[in-house]
Amino acid sequence: MLDKAQRAKNLISDEFFMGEIEKLKNAELAVIVNSQPHNIDEREVAYLKINALQSVIAHFESMAATSEIVKKRWKIL
Repeated sequence: MLDKAQRAKNLISDEFFMGEIEKLKNAELAVIVNSQPHNIDEREVAYLKINALQSVIAHFESMAATSEIVKKRWKIL
């Protein structure tokens, strides 16, 4: 069974998954760009969704990097 770091690395390396994340971000960016000046709440919700997506990806990138950091740490000692 793969450890968590490897599973995270596989996930962020998956072209389909990352492509869908980009589509979701672009859809929310379109909401921001195409909103009317008075639709502040709509833009704020779209912004929060983009930030949530970025946080999820950052979490998995951090998990994937952890195993590399541990490997390098033992080489230094």
